[in-house]
Amino acid sequence: MKIQSIKKIATDGRHNAFTGLAFFKGRYFLAFRNGAHHAGGSKGTQLLLGSNDGEDWELLHNKAFFERWNAGEQMDYRDSYFLNLGHELRLYSFSTPFDAKGDLDPRKSKSIVQITRDGTTWGEPIFAYEGAVLWKPIFHDSQFWCAGYRRLPHPGPLVTELYHSPDGITWKFHAPITEGNEAALLPTPHGLRCFVRTNKAPHHMEIWESQGDLTAWEKVATLPKSIQGPQLQLIDGACYLFGREIHSSIEMPVQSSALRRTKAWKIEGNQAVEVLEFPSKGDTSYVGTAMRPDGSLLASYYSQHEIIDPNPSVDDPNSKPTDVFIASIHLS
Repeated sequence: MKIQSIKKIATDGRHNAFTGLAFFKGRYFLAFRNGAHHAGGSKGTQLLLGSNDGEDWELLHNKAFFERWNAGEQMDYRDSYFLNLGHELRLYSFSTPFDAKGDLDPRKSKSIVQITRDGTTWGEPIFAYEGAVLWKPIFHDSQFWCAGYRRLPHPGPLVTELYHSPDGITWKFHAPITEGNEAALLPTPHGLRCFVRTNKAPHHMEIWESQGDLTAWEKVATLPKSIQGPQLQLIDGACYLFGREIHSSIEMPVQSSALRRTKAWKIEGNQAVEVLEFPSKGDTSYVGTAMRPDGSLLASYYSQHEIIDPNPSVDDPNSKPTDVFIASIHLS
């Protein structure tokens, strides 16, 4: 892999992040969140952009496109995952309400989906699930599957679980996977693999696998890397993992923040071989990917590597601005 070009898409002094990318009906689509901060009581809104060539982008829909289904509520809208089914394109995202104290209440997060069949007209937002974040649904074996995550009742941890849907709209809990966070699913000849962002030190990514009815899950590998925001892309039969690597062995917060990078790894068996590092730093990652007609790859992500730090004495990248980038990648 080699980066051919990078273009900055969003830079307005705010926190632009959590990107999703798709190619559908001859056009590219990019969605991301625009907010004051990464999280922590900061209300975020979603933006949807379109492009004919992956280079020049135009705003298609602003926050009203996502918020009209529950207008009047104080919500934080975030994360965007496209699912291209060929005959239609689906955009999954989720919103989280604020409680009486002004804090986000993740146990009431609501996942929603919006659908277009022509790339121009989008349907109304459809409620999909409440109480869990549906992280990057996939279509496999004539069914829809998703590794969602939610927080157990106080003071419980975050858990990663498998969710199932016959139509990608009405979802049900299917089986527990492990204690974890964001996760990405990969179909196998006999079932599914799940790449899980873990919460316990040293925060190394784990690979879990299930066969048959997908109710029993077994950990098959631990990647000796702390990888967050996993995105999987199949290229010529090979699996590539995109995400943010955090050097959790470094104890100083300033150093660990400065060394965060968005990267790509090729999955070889139960190992991850690094093949690409994006220009990135600080609060970065949440990659979206889309194959181009010429066989190259387009990737979206966000980063702080070009930001002039407004408060360098405070090592809190989540409270500082971020930019969104589009990278064109040559596959060698």
